[in-house]
Amino acid sequence: KPLPFDFTRASSATVVNKAGLIETVGSGEPRIDFLGNTKGALLLEPQRSNLITQSESFDNAYWTKIGASVTSSFTSPSGGLNAFKLVEDSSNAIHILFRGGNVFVSGQYYSYSFYAKRNGRSQILVKAGSTSTFGVNAIFDLQNGTSVSTVGTSNIQLISNEWYKCSVSGLASSTVSTELITYLYNGAQSYQGDGTSGVYIYGAQLEQGSYATSYIPT
Repeated sequence: KPLPFDFTRASSATVVNKAGLIETVGSGEPRIDFLGNTKGALLLEPQRSNLITQSESFDNAYWTKIGASVTSSFTSPSGGLNAFKLVEDSSNAIHILFRGGNVFVSGQYYSYSFYAKRNGRSQILVKAGSTSTFGVNAIFDLQNGTSVSTVGTSNIQLISNEWYKCSVSGLASSTVSTELITYLYNGAQSYQGDGTSGVYIYGAQLEQGSYATSYIPT
């Protein structure tokens, strides 16, 4: 049956299919999304761009690791072997993955999102900026599927196979260049690591807007 309206999209885009996997749909094709809806629904979103240029290559120097390392070739929410495991070292310190040099423009909302799955650690902490510039601060529980934000807003959503989409959003009160920091969290930002525990990660996205849209691979 023809849809009673038109839509346009001049590029490919992603959607969560019936199997719970992130799938790419071609340019101009409607996206039927099954996330949280077993019958499927037409996914319509505003035009967005992913400001992260290495959205899946966490082993690239683009991403800085402190007190942690990454290993590759794990099954991602797309079904491919393109997820990484973020692994803490054995130091009594912070264990983080971060990207610096993110420029936020005063008066604009920004949202940062990624996919994560527990593997030894079940919590992560995401921080960016400060309350005087652009501030987000949220803890994500990858076992219970909950998030708590003390600055900005946060959201967590189960995709499939224990993978969650985690997102934070906030308003830039001044134009500033800041870092997006993901901590492995064990009740504190700094703790004694065991050298093996961590979380799986995939699909980082930074976009201008007050909420996170579907994944835009770069």
